[in-house]
Amino acid sequence: MLYSFLTETGFLKKLTQNPSLENETKIQNLAKFFNIVRDFELVAQEDRVISFVNYLNLLIEAGDDPPTVEADLDCDAVNVLTIHKAKGLEFRVVFLVSLVEGRFPWPHRRQPIELPDVLIKELLPTGDFHIQEERRLFYVGMTRAKEELYFTSASDYGGRRLRRISQFVLEAQGEVVKELEKRKSSALETIERFAPKKESPQPQITGIPESKLIALSYYHIDDYLTCPLKYKYVNILRVPIMEHHTVIYGRAMHTAVTKYFQFKMAGKNMSVADLLNTFKESFDPQGFLSELHQQERFRIGCEALIKFFNEEEKRNSKPVYIEKEFSFILGNNKITGRFDRIDMEPDGAVIMDFKTSEIKTQKEADKRAKESLQLVLYALAYKNVFGQLPICVELYFLESGIIGTNQIREAGLEKVKDKINEVSRGIRDRNFAATPTYMACQYCAYSQICPFAIIRA
Repeated sequence: MLYSFLTETGFLKKLTQNPSLENETKIQNLAKFFNIVRDFELVAQEDRVISFVNYLNLLIEAGDDPPTVEADLDCDAVNVLTIHKAKGLEFRVVFLVSLVEGRFPWPHRRQPIELPDVLIKELLPTGDFHIQEERRLFYVGMTRAKEELYFTSASDYGGRRLRRISQFVLEAQGEVVKELEKRKSSALETIERFAPKKESPQPQITGIPESKLIALSYYHIDDYLTCPLKYKYVNILRVPIMEHHTVIYGRAMHTAVTKYFQFKMAGKNMSVADLLNTFKESFDPQGFLSELHQQERFRIGCEALIKFFNEEEKRNSKPVYIEKEFSFILGNNKITGRFDRIDMEPDGAVIMDFKTSEIKTQKEADKRAKESLQLVLYALAYKNVFGQLPICVELYFLESGIIGTNQIREAGLEKVKDKINEVSRGIRDRNFAATPTYMACQYCAYSQICPFAIIRA
């Protein structure tokens, strides 16, 4: 419902068609909001708007209020955030503001119902625990600075009484702070406060230095090579999308097949009924063209899994790895991913990837395996992790049961290395210009909001 509102009103399209840092931040905030909605759906007893609003209010009351996206540390701009949000981060220059009594430290407020000390099992700290905690936060704020640290305060914040400088500043700087001359605003400065606000210059986002590692997976590489703007939508802005039915169907099939092999590796038997039940539990009924279309895809999936089950029981093969994660360094890039399946033959390893594409002939399956950049990347990963090339790589098309095969040679690895370097250079230079083509745009989840999409009327 939320996605439909954003698309049908044109709001999401308006944000993407007018690129600016402000609009990109709005898109990222929307993506974060979608994640909150998704997390709520996983735990909610009643998946209703009123229940979600109550859930959101509880998050805010508990202090977990995520109104803005995390600071982009590659952006040369002022990042305004609380000390709690700044934990673990470092900045070249840090300003700690409003350092006066009553603001930092914040006044201690007693709980409406205090817990008696005799009921507390932990050792209680001696002294004023509230001040100790505020002092700890002050220290956290100070240590976020790498080069310069500024303390700022004012005597007059608009109230009836003048403010005294924070005791923490005195502790950090010494009594000499009390002797600093307080400067009053001149009459001209007071008048200038009422001048119209000036437009802030747009911060310039610099490129990513060569010394910094970039994490890339096959999907990152594929997205960028298909269209750099698509990569930005998916991996940087995280523009919310409605998942395509092929993705939902493929994920459910993959989950069922993976669980079957995990049972086999553990020496357990899985019945065909358990296999189909796993598929059913993972089959999310969203994004399909109609209820009839959904039922038909579910039926096809069940038939494919029954055929898969019978074939695998006859084959009686036992993989050595299922869903094995990998990572390796290539130049200034960290390549990550996951092998669907690895079998070990007498001559070496066989890497297999599961697909739900509709393939009807062995010739077509072999052609897809030979053209697969993903399989070449997996061969490169295997060599970097295990020190040798696999004897072959395969695509297992689950619906037909046909397995396409290809052998990767050393010379073939150079192709994928060139692609990785091409993608890495583009991302480092922040080159996200659209490269639309009819076929790419036809299958792109962002074609309805992208201002560059080529769509046949």
